[in-house]
Amino acid sequence: MTEEKVERFNLFERLGHWSHGITFVVLLLTGLALVFRGYAGLLGPGGLRLFRGIHHAMAYPFTFLTVIILLLGTPRTFLQWLRECFTWGRDDFRFIFAFPREFFGLKAELPEQGKFNAGEKLNSLLTIFGSILMAATGWILLLRDSFSPAVVSWALPLHSAGALLMGGVLLGHVYLALGHPNSRESINGMLSGKVSAKFAREHHGRWYRELKAGERQEKQAKIA
Repeated sequence: MTEEKVERFNLFERLGHWSHGITFVVLLLTGLALVFRGYAGLLGPGGLRLFRGIHHAMAYPFTFLTVIILLLGTPRTFLQWLRECFTWGRDDFRFIFAFPREFFGLKAELPEQGKFNAGEKLNSLLTIFGSILMAATGWILLLRDSFSPAVVSWALPLHSAGALLMGGVLLGHVYLALGHPNSRESINGMLSGKVSAKFAREHHGRWYRELKAGERQEKQAKIA
């Protein structure tokens, strides 16, 4: 019997996610070579110039591409995602306090969640504000002749601290998407757009009920 699937992310949501993820990873790897001398030494002068060129070129898609994809391709779900990220209720805080047990494989009582659970909301907020910090400080460093020495001197440590923070967020995100036994089904949502109905019911129960209620209303409207 074929397992029922439900669509969690449309094509543009997935393109936006991957454009951000891929450009950030390239920026992180090339940026490390510009900061750590040992890494730069392995590359040599030619490799370092290549990495610097890639790092600077990736600033454009990192800053603009994801926003353009989401705004033009799927504005309704983009705004829904932003609204959910900035809307926190009692169940979200209960989830955050209980989730560390789930993260480390212990039994946890997690409250019912919407399309994005509280951990995903927190990850999204860190990504949004971290990306703004990285883009702003990165452009200041790239166009340093247009700014005062004081602004440039603040931009460099903030850019490095932002990279460390977002790198840590990325590691946790990758572990939950690929390694954690209770949540790795979620990667299917970002590959094919669909997850199993069982996963949707168990991890995003409120969203699953709303989704099915909408489908029933749509069928009834067609019959009428």
